[in-house]
Amino acid sequence: MYEHLNLKAWPFQVVPDSEFAMIWAGRRQTKKQLERLLWKMQFAPKSGLHLLWANFGMGKTHTLLHLRHLCQQTQGRLIPVYAVMPKRISGFLEVHRAIVSQLPWDFLGEQLVKVGSNWSSGSLTLHPMFSKSPGVVNAVLAIRGGDAEKATAARQWLIAQPGLTARDLRAVGVTYRIKTPEDAINALTALTRLATFKSNPPTKLVVMLDEYQRIGELKSRVMSEVNAGLHSYYNEHPNGLEVILSVSFGREDNVAYLLSDELKSRAEPQSISLDLLSQVEAIEFIRDLLAHFRLRQDERWAYPFSPEAVEMLVKHIAEAKALTPRRLMLYANHVLLESQLARGPDDTSEITPQEVKELLADPRLGAMDVDSPDMAG
Repeated sequence: MYEHLNLKAWPFQVVPDSEFAMIWAGRRQTKKQLERLLWKMQFAPKSGLHLLWANFGMGKTHTLLHLRHLCQQTQGRLIPVYAVMPKRISGFLEVHRAIVSQLPWDFLGEQLVKVGSNWSSGSLTLHPMFSKSPGVVNAVLAIRGGDAEKATAARQWLIAQPGLTARDLRAVGVTYRIKTPEDAINALTALTRLATFKSNPPTKLVVMLDEYQRIGELKSRVMSEVNAGLHSYYNEHPNGLEVILSVSFGREDNVAYLLSDELKSRAEPQSISLDLLSQVEAIEFIRDLLAHFRLRQDERWAYPFSPEAVEMLVKHIAEAKALTPRRLMLYANHVLLESQLARGPDDTSEITPQEVKELLADPRLGAMDVDSPDMAG
């Protein structure tokens, strides 16, 4: 808490996390896009494949984490899974591993109990839901059972982790390994159907795959396998599944080069776009961000800055670099910290435009701050 700044917590954070992602500042158009998407996903049972494009530094990951937070407020209608596209992968198995490792296992265990209570034809492994991947049943049961060693082995089996011994397989109660893209698709399909089994109101699994632009760095064979795997997985679920692929590029139209024709044909016509901020939008972003962290109502919307200081900060960035949420927070953080260091906690006057100008005067400041996919955020 920063009582003298009228802030309940520090407002400038450039590394995305779940708690900070509950906040949404500025970017009114993007907020409307997210609200429309949230409504559509709940209203219609059909599955959907969505693209989220963001210019560098525009808060792509924060947007996905915020969407996950919104999904978590839908009383079980939308079950969000946030995963990150691995770097330097050799095939679809690694994508499967990234998604499955983030699944809600407690919830899936409860769902399996529900399936069992509706099944009276012998072993659950014979249920049509698991016909192509019967090992999923015993693996989920092992996780639910409470034995730490068995649960660990079961998770490793489900994510196709190499190195499982025959003893591990026996402990879980499975007789085969997940070794091929087809095995992975079958397991992922069974888990998805389990997540959405006989829900009232209907439940959808929302799979968000961040950093999908990394597929463009792969060999063409691997790229084709990953796209084909996602396409096959999506095709297995005419209802109950939402897939969101997020990418960072300087140009939105480059997204088309990453996707196979089959995936492009499945994608919803309306994508979510996060383009660079104007100076007016940048000021609005800072206004909203500070408002979220107020300890008490304050007519001075920009405090501990003056409104003119915020304008000066935004203008300074805009003259040299693109305006992005990450960059705004980096520079505002620098100014506020340096100002506090120089003033001490007893000086509660507003930061002035002159202070901002002086604190940002060093031409070397921000020399390392460049726009690149790895810094997209």
